[in-house]
Amino acid sequence: MHLKSLELHGFKSFPDKTLLTFDDGATVIVGPNGSGKSNITDAMRGVLGEISSKNIRGSKLEDVIFIGAENRKPMSFAEVSVTFDNSSEEGRLNSPFDEITVTRRYLRAGKSEYLINRTPCRLGDIFQLFMNTGVGREGYSIIGQGRIAEIISKKSEDRRNIFEEAAGISKTRHVKTEAEKNLKNTQENLDRVSDLYNELSRRIGSLERDAQKAKIFLELSEKKKGSDIASLENNFNMATHELETANGALNQISNQQNMLSEKFQKTKLDEERIYSEIKACNTTISDLDRDLAIMETNHQNVEVISGEELAEIEKLEAKKNLALSEIDQNQAKVEEVKKMLSALQDSHEDLIKEKEGFQLKFNEASKELDDLFEEQKRLNEELSQISIRIAFLNSVSSSDKQRR
Repeated sequence: MHLKSLELHGFKSFPDKTLLTFDDGATVIVGPNGSGKSNITDAMRGVLGEISSKNIRGSKLEDVIFIGAENRKPMSFAEVSVTFDNSSEEGRLNSPFDEITVTRRYLRAGKSEYLINRTPCRLGDIFQLFMNTGVGREGYSIIGQGRIAEIISKKSEDRRNIFEEAAGISKTRHVKTEAEKNLKNTQENLDRVSDLYNELSRRIGSLERDAQKAKIFLELSEKKKGSDIASLENNFNMATHELETANGALNQISNQQNMLSEKFQKTKLDEERIYSEIKACNTTISDLDRDLAIMETNHQNVEVISGEELAEIEKLEAKKNLALSEIDQNQAKVEEVKKMLSALQDSHEDLIKEKEGFQLKFNEASKELDDLFEEQKRLNEELSQISIRIAFLNSVSSSDKQRR
């Protein structure tokens, strides 16, 4: 494993993207105090997973983001990438890639993002990648200002991590710690499973009884459903029959109403015709009365009336009597027509009332049919819920039997 390059962008005093390459041999960075030499070491620590802002000389992690200058705006993020050559067999990292780039991106919101070869990953993945190499966040390859004195002044327990990393056993200790944690979690899970088994063992008897009751309930529900469906079908058939009867009666009434309407219109026309004839007779009578009056006047003026004139008078009298007789007959016809009109009007009103009664029965039958459909839908939903509960109880009972 060989360090190839370090790229900084927006990290502390590096607002512009800066690439540092490391060739074979020693690479030395020199400069006056305050020029940012230590910022390179801080960037290396940060990209390798350092989580303590104090170790990268800051009060909080957001302090590593470029805060701006007189002629430069502050940045919203900082990104550091380090690249290793992993092609040699000696000190090779546990990765199939011949070149590995680890990236850490700081956001001003206080979050960090980690990437390996531009693929998002966890901090733990980076920690495991560099374990036992001396390069990780607990490694000894990066020694900052005052770090040696700090290591010497630490307690023996604190120095132990550095020596274990140098000896190459820190990964083994980490694996052991993880294994012990997994064993503890497994034992806790086993305890929970045992508790659940004991609890379900106590409940299996009642669950079997509940399942048996549920089966009996399902059988009875099936019988009840069959009975309800048969009753609904019977009611449906009766309602359908009543509906068809009502429709037939309505059609019959409509036909009778149409016939009466035609008869009524015809009678109206006869009445108008008779009134016209009566009017014509009245006109004839008026003419005859006028002629008779003229003749009577002439009769008074003439002392001797000829036999021909007497015969004419008798003819006029006969015409008058005939006209009066026709008027009486027409008047009788008018009265008869009025009686027929009144009877037809009464019959028409009775038919309308009978039609309204059949319409009411039709509406009631339709409503009863809708209620039957709703009842059948409710029974189907209730049966579905019962079937789901039976399936659940059977599943729980089967699971408890398998666990026993």
